[in-house]
Amino acid sequence: MNHKNLIILRKTIQIIFFLIFILTIAVAVYPFKAYFFTKLFLIIDPLNAIGTQTATGYFNPIMLLSLPFLLSPILFGRAFCGWICPLGTTIDLTDNILNKRHIKTIKTRRVKYFLLILFLLLSILGFQLFWLLDPLPIIWRSFAIIIFPIVYALVYGFVELFINVGILPDFFSRVNEAISNTFFSPHPPTASGIFLPLVIFLLILSGSFISKRFWCKNLCPLGALLGIIARWSLLRRHVVTSQCTACSLCDQTCKMDAIYDDFTSTNTSECIICLNCTTTCPTDSTEFKFSPPTKVKQEANLTRRSLIFAGIISLLGAGFLKLTAKGKENDRLIRPPGAVTEEDFNDLCIRCGECIRVCSTSGGCLQPGITGMGIAGLMTPRADYHLGYCEYECNLCGQICPTEAIQKLKLKEKKRYKMGTAIIQKDRCIPYRLNDNCIVCEEHCPIPEKAIKLDEKKIFSSFYNSEIIVKYPYVIPELCIGCGICENKCPVEGEPGIIVIKEGEERIKI
Repeated sequence: MNHKNLIILRKTIQIIFFLIFILTIAVAVYPFKAYFFTKLFLIIDPLNAIGTQTATGYFNPIMLLSLPFLLSPILFGRAFCGWICPLGTTIDLTDNILNKRHIKTIKTRRVKYFLLILFLLLSILGFQLFWLLDPLPIIWRSFAIIIFPIVYALVYGFVELFINVGILPDFFSRVNEAISNTFFSPHPPTASGIFLPLVIFLLILSGSFISKRFWCKNLCPLGALLGIIARWSLLRRHVVTSQCTACSLCDQTCKMDAIYDDFTSTNTSECIICLNCTTTCPTDSTEFKFSPPTKVKQEANLTRRSLIFAGIISLLGAGFLKLTAKGKENDRLIRPPGAVTEEDFNDLCIRCGECIRVCSTSGGCLQPGITGMGIAGLMTPRADYHLGYCEYECNLCGQICPTEAIQKLKLKEKKRYKMGTAIIQKDRCIPYRLNDNCIVCEEHCPIPEKAIKLDEKKIFSSFYNSEIIVKYPYVIPELCIGCGICENKCPVEGEPGIIVIKEGEERIKI
């Protein structure tokens, strides 16, 4: 196969894996059965496995699937970064739009190795922060809770326009129904707290203004981990020295600045096997082939001083996180049913957005949390009952979670699982405040025995100028599971007349 065909093969495989990635998001809707498929890119992530298992000591057998990908650089170098990684593909697309220049950033690429060691030390100390820069959770979250909802809103608005102006209204109504039922059934997505995830995603893409694959070269800890192993890669770049004219075209087209100034030597830790150098070589003297690894200069080595500095920063960081975790608990912090205890939840959760994505198509209550949970809980999923509620007939957040931060619960078990307890705010509730009837919370309570009961009292109403019977709602804590539908449906504007607090919540110990 000639070099141009190899490039076509590489791009084709990139597109195939990117489409598979998009499909893992598209099928994460209620109801669905593709539990394993939706987790595909996250359970093969070595950083996910190392960070969560190290920080919590919780062994999840499914994480063993990441081992082949961790060891893959021995055979294929960092081909994962150039052929499979969906964030890498997204960056390639952005680079093609934003950056046509070749600017080297060799000196700064040591940063990703420093970050890898820093996050690894923090994990050993019990704080899992790999999620902050792990490319696979970042890209899944970005597409699932940002890109998909934006696309849905644009498509929905476009279809609504045709329906409103009377252009084939029946046809476009069916189109809208098909899109909603396929990708967002049965509710359109709602979002809050997506500002920080959006900023992180845009900052990564904005690296294209500096140089091609800026994120991959300088900041990606997964690339650093694979790069360390790729030093012993059997698949490597070879140049016939006698044919090389030192024209520098290979160096100019290298996305990763992996080619040294002699144009024949290659930093295998940085090379992502993109094959660009093979197609631009005018003498056809460059190829990739399997051969025994040889000792090659590695510019990305960290000095002893850098390692000591990483150790000091990790100790200070762990201490800071420990201090910020103390303080008065937020009684409005409601976690999904089946969530493990808070400390383990923050370390097991990789902020991938899978539970938020699937919940957006069901009850719609889970959102990335920004405030009220400390730095350690930043961007973890929490219930926002202003936007949705925990659907009584749904247990998909536990089914879809790739790290078991949310444990799997059978539907029958989930229906009894207590997320919190509803309480009446009598200064806001219509019957208590206005002595007028409102039974919305009782009507919507999904518990068969009704966790919200009504206490009927006969009072004299000055408004009606007669005696009336007013039904005053009250909560039976033993029956309430804290699903939040009462809070969500309460007709009181602003702060509702009934809210859910974490009192009585059940959490799983691992």
